[in-house]
Order: sequence, then structure tokens, then C-alpha cells
Amino acid sequence: MSRLIILLAAFFLLTLGSGIGIAAEIYVQPGDSIQTAVDNAVSGDVILLKPGTYTENVKVNKDNLVISSESGSPDDTIIAAASSSDHVITLQANNVGISGLGITGAMDSYAGIYLSECNNCILEYNKILNNGYGVYLLLSKGNTLSGNVISSNDVCGLFVCPRSDNNLVFNNYFNNTVNADIKNGTENAYNIMKAEGVNIVGGPYLGGNFWAEPDGTGFSETADDANEDGIADSVYRLANSIYSDELPLVSVPKPEKPILSVTNFEIDNTSRSNYTSVNEDNSDESTTDVSPEPARNVESKEISETFVTDDREVKFDFEKNETCVAYLTFNSKKTVGKTTAIVEMLKANSSLASEPLSDEVYRYFNIWIGDGEYATSANIEKPVVCFKVEKTWIRDKHIEQASIKLNTYNAGKWELLPVNLTGEDNSFLYFTAQPPGFSFFAVTGQSEGEVLVADSADSQPSGSDARGFNVENSGTINNANVELALEKKATAPGFETIYGLSSLLALFLYRKMKP
Repeated sequence: MSRLIILLAAFFLLTLGSGIGIAAEIYVQPGDSIQTAVDNAVSGDVILLKPGTYTENVKVNKDNLVISSESGSPDDTIIAAASSSDHVITLQANNVGISGLGITGAMDSYAGIYLSECNNCILEYNKILNNGYGVYLLLSKGNTLSGNVISSNDVCGLFVCPRSDNNLVFNNYFNNTVNADIKNGTENAYNIMKAEGVNIVGGPYLGGNFWAEPDGTGFSETADDANEDGIADSVYRLANSIYSDELPLVSVPKPEKPILSVTNFEIDNTSRSNYTSVNEDNSDESTTDVSPEPARNVESKEISETFVTDDREVKFDFEKNETCVAYLTFNSKKTVGKTTAIVEMLKANSSLASEPLSDEVYRYFNIWIGDGEYATSANIEKPVVCFKVEKTWIRDKHIEQASIKLNTYNAGKWELLPVNLTGEDNSFLYFTAQPPGFSFFAVTGQSEGEVLVADSADSQPSGSDARGFNVENSGTINNANVELALEKKATAPGFETIYGLSSLLALFLYRKMKP
């Protein structure tokens, strides 16, 4: 009996261990089924959709999943209802994230996203257009809606049933004939406390939501804002409800260019985080802009400012070491006054550059100069970027130093730029390169023994416009790849290790107890 108990205990350890470390990222491309990926996923999996249009109705009944566009943009990753007489996405699970998707095509009493008895789900940075309901909450609690565009839905933008509680709705853009049908509920909120941060219409503060109407007479379109902080001077009372948006958003005065467009899935994703550091001088004028890179992909930022005049070299130093860029220079052809340069170091490839890179990537980063209209070949010449690469990365990845290059994204593909080694210190090598302009960059290298490719972009298909509604299918992932990813989870290192240790433990205990 004792031996049987010991063997059963070992078997229990083995069974428990088989569930360790098997969460995965599952990639899906147009032509494949999102539903198949959902059905085969397990708790903790992240389902990433390649850019394109997916025609289906998706039902999610598993907890702890994330379904997101790979690009982060709802303009290039669209789910269109296969049946207009059903919700585009039905959620019947807890702790599910839906992010960066365009969602359209449900009609009449059906919704773009329908939450039924869901708790603690997050809907963010989606574009939910042309449905019956935009988002419908039924008996759902603790959910968060943030950064979404909910527009042109026939019945209403947001419906909340009387027994949906503790939900948070803020920093969304509503533009529907009926924006919200709120049947109260308990402890729901339609704004957060006022906080610094770029909001969904480009204002300098986060608070509530932007309430527009198709005829241009919405509350946020007509409300007063005496101090021009982007927050209305009065609260917005939700019709037939006990609730109000205490900090409704309004448009910032005289924006230089549109921050938000809500037609035909053409929307700029504005950054939602503050800059990490600033190098200042005492000039009075300034030219700056808001980055279109989604904040969730930005690891760190640094700002440098200087006065720009014509016929001289302009240099922006980044002395806080928040990114991999040390400085950048160019010659200006005109005087524009005090100008801001922003470097964003990214967690992954820029959402604005859809093509992958084949080499080992050290860092992705973006560079923005002024208002986005200034830094063109008509206004600047001889641009130079100085960047640094950690020696530990070169050593640990066995990178050939001669293979280190700066890649720039231009005309829908990556281009390799030669670099010059200009110096080093105890931790870094410093390189300079001369890009054709300032945009999206990646520092790459190749491991020892690999064949150096002259231009990695030559072997990559050119990407489609990331802002268009109709996007060509891209990528090479298909259902076979989805199945392969799922198979790999069964042979994950955590499973093999636990299996081996548990087997040895069972054998040892059995031999020890044997008479």
C-alpha cells in the first residue's frame, strides 16, 4: 500500500508538471480561422493576427486569452462578420484581452463585441464601426474599455445592462446617433482621475471620453473649455442613467493636423505615454509632434531640443541614455526655431513597419523631428544617426562585428545602411550611419558563420499600406503553422524536465521501498 501511495504521488507530480510552461503565442493570417486558434488555445495563450481581413464570427469561452493584431493597428487587421445576424466577437470568459482590431458587420440587435457574464476583460485600441451595437455588456463585471473608437453603430455605441457592475470606460471616442444606453449597474465609472497623458483626440490629459454625434452637435464638440486643457468645463450626464462622465474630453484648440479620423478605418494610433527625459535650452519657440507609435510598444523615450537655423549643422544630443541613440545631426535648409527630436526605443518592430527582419535584431527605434512635416529632403540634408550597441549583446549572441548594420524602413521595405565604427567605451561600441531621412530603424547583426546578406529587404515581400481598409494578405503562417505551434507546447522544456524528474523520483522511491 505504501508503495502504491508513493507511486500515485509521483504520478500526481508528473500530471501537475505537464501543465507548466506551455503558454504560447499563436499566429494567424488571413485565410486561416481565428476560431480554430481559439478552440485549440489554452489559458495564457496570446493569439496574434497578421494584417488583413478575417471574415468570421468568433466565440471565446476560455479564460485568460489575448487576441490582438500583430501590428497594433485596427486599420490593417479587420474582423468582419461572416453572418450579420450574430455578434462579431462573443466573449463568455474571464480575463480576456481584445486589442488593436477593426470590428464590423453585425446588424440590428447584434454587437461588434458582446460580453456575456464576463469578468475582468480588457478591450483597448479597437475600432468598432458599423454594427447594431458597438459594445454590449450583459451581466459582466470589472471590465475595462479604453482607447477604442466606437462609431457609426446603428442602435447605440455602448449598452450596459442593469446587473453589469464595476466596469471602467474611459478615453474612448464615441460617435453614434445614440452613444450610450446605460441601465445603471453598481459602481461603474466613465472617467478616471485627471492625469497627464495624450488622450484619444490629442489632448494633454486623460480623463473621460469624447462624446461626438454624426451631425457635429455632440457634447464634446460643443462644450466649453475655458482653460484649454482638453477637458470640458462641465460634466456629461449619460441619458436615462445615474451616471456621468465627470471629465469629458474636448478637442484641443487649433491642432496642426488631425490626430483622429473615424471614417473607413483610417485612424492614427497616437502615443499614450509621457516622454521619459528632456534636454532643454532657453529658446522661446518650439516645434513638436505626437508620435503615432502605440504606447504599449514603446520601452523608453528621450527628447532633445535645439534651435534650428539654415545653412548650419544641427545636432540633437541624447545625454540621458534612455535609448540606443547617442546623437543625430543634419544640415537645415531653413530656419524653423526651437525644434524637438524624439527617439522612441521599442519593445518590438514598429507597428508602422509591417515587414519582418531576418537578422538578429538588437534594437528597434523611431526618430521624429519637429511636426512630422519638417524633416524632409526639401528642408534637411546629410542626416546622420549615431547609435550604440552593447558589447555583451555582441558577445552573447556571437555577432560578427562587421555584420552590424542600421536598417531603415522606406517605401514599404527595410533597407540596409552601412555603418562606421566611431568609438567605444567599457560597455558600448558607437556607430554612425547616413539614412535617407528619419523614420523607423532597426539595428541588426549576424551570428558568426552565417552568410552576410547584402540587403535583407530584397528577400522580403513588400508590405501593404498599414492605414488602408483593404489590405493584402501577408505573412507565411497558415493553419499548419497554428497546429505546429500547438504541438510544440506539448514538448516545451518545462514539460520534459518535469516528466524526467518525476520518472526518476518514482523509480528511486519504488526501489527504496521494495523488500
